[in-house]
Amino acid sequence: MKNWLIEKLGGFADIDSAIEAIKEKDGKEKYRILSLAVKNLFNTISSEDILKENEYGQWRFQDKLLQDEEKKLLIEETKQFLNTRLWKVLQKDVEYQANKKMFILAENEIQVAAGKLFLYALDAFRTRLASIQKGSGTFNSKKK
Repeated sequence: MKNWLIEKLGGFADIDSAIEAIKEKDGKEKYRILSLAVKNLFNTISSEDILKENEYGQWRFQDKLLQDEEKKLLIEETKQFLNTRLWKVLQKDVEYQANKKMFILAENEIQVAAGKLFLYALDAFRTRLASIQKGSGTFNSKKK
């Protein structure tokens, strides 16, 4: 009776029936379900977890709509942060550590790539901060 009720309500009575149902889904839906299934186990990050802007210009973060006041505060915090000495210190430190890793300490291509990853991460921060400062919730925005 329990399994019958679960199935009538659209659920799965056991793991095997859930797996079979997932196999029947299209690629995008299958990926979404599997990502949700392993999210807590592997600490995955999905597009719902990051700041993004929808087609109506609304910002979402961690799959929650940001209110206009929150959006304005985030833009102001970004502008202030970009003008702090701390941000300038951190940028130079990351650049120094990356160059040291690539040009002084590297003994093979993998270690050079590790240094380049430092610079890539720094560029990702700069790009995101510049977009937010311009009032865009989209990564790498061209808004002025």
